[in-house]
Amino acid sequence: MNPLIIRGTETTIGVILDKANGLFEFSGKSRPENVVDFFEPIFNWIDGYEKSPNDETIFSFKLDYYNSSSAKVLLRLLVRLEEIFEKGNKLKVHWYYRGNDEDMRESGEDYATLVTLPFEFIEMN
Repeated sequence: MNPLIIRGTETTIGVILDKANGLFEFSGKSRPENVVDFFEPIFNWIDGYEKSPNDETIFSFKLDYYNSSSAKVLLRLLVRLEEIFEKGNKLKVHWYYRGNDEDMRESGEDYATLVTLPFEFIEMN
């Protein structure tokens, strides 16, 4: 399975989805002009990954900011990951936040209450 790598910009998150190396990361700011178009290849990649996931998968979210339209798609993404998890696959979320960014930690905590995925909250310096 080919990796999906999207370089982050001022308005879009960086994405690394690399099955072979076990890297699954979203980082940066998410406020794209068309959030559905931006996330479409991500959902397509995850659809393919679901057919043959790694023995254990950790999705890392290292977000600095996301707007309300991105928040909805992030929830949709987490629900999609939850579907993979509920089929018996080992999958968890590492939600990173800066020590002084309580809003981002609380956002992760809110998402954790909406899905059954195991979340781990990790403070970054």
